[in-house]
Amino acid sequence: MEFLKNRQAVIVNNSVLPSLKIEDNLPAVMGDTQLSNSLKREKKELEKRSKELKKRIKNIIKNPAAYDPVYRSLESIFSSPHDHVLTRDMKIRHSIKRLAWRRFVLGYAPRKDKDTAIGDALNWEWFIHCASQLKGRFAIVSRDSDYGLTFNGDTFLNDALKSEFRSRVGRKPIQLTTKLSEALRFLEVSVTKKEEESEARQIRSLPSNVNFSNRAFYSSDSIQSALDQINAPNELLKRAMAQIDAPNELLKRAMEQIDAPNEAIRRALSELDSSKDPGNDD
Repeated sequence: MEFLKNRQAVIVNNSVLPSLKIEDNLPAVMGDTQLSNSLKREKKELEKRSKELKKRIKNIIKNPAAYDPVYRSLESIFSSPHDHVLTRDMKIRHSIKRLAWRRFVLGYAPRKDKDTAIGDALNWEWFIHCASQLKGRFAIVSRDSDYGLTFNGDTFLNDALKSEFRSRVGRKPIQLTTKLSEALRFLEVSVTKKEEESEARQIRSLPSNVNFSNRAFYSSDSIQSALDQINAPNELLKRAMAQIDAPNELLKRAMEQIDAPNEAIRRALSELDSSKDPGNDD
């Protein structure tokens, strides 16, 4: 539910690009230079890339089954026939909802003071139910402070939740982590170096002031690929602008050299005016 609820908004928010508008209005003396022609070509290329990106994002939003690999992967999980996937046709959902509502009203973790929905409570109650019925290890992947905190690179499960887990489930292994790759390793699932680096890159790209309590984390290789294609011509633009700045700097120094003798003339005229005898004016 959370994924489907936030998918479209998160894709759009994470795909907002800085203005790609390029001002190629150079001085008339440089209008027919190679640099001017290069800027015009880069401007046209950036506009083309921008249109391609917008079209790709539109396809991902409109038809995720065909264009969004993340959607397809998670849809296969959500539609899994296994008992640990809670669906609308399972009678136990009613008791899980009642338990979730009860803990929400009592203010038990995981929840925030300003929460108006029982989503976290529902997830935790179902997690407890599955852990009590199944064998193995159990991992929670979340950057939400409701479940615990991170200190010095390590993540710790909330004391109240840990105590409740031990009381209702037992001594089964449980771990809270902020990274999916760490959770998979904890569950003894192999993770490639490329997958780990991809996750780390996505985390680093997030703003430092992101509030993970109300923001879904989304990653799509298709969007990243489009962004990489736009960054390339942007780098060319930077180099082109640097070539413009160089002659501008030379022009500034030349103007300073012109101003120097003009300043000397102004000082000489000033001295001449001050030495002139006022009595000779008539």
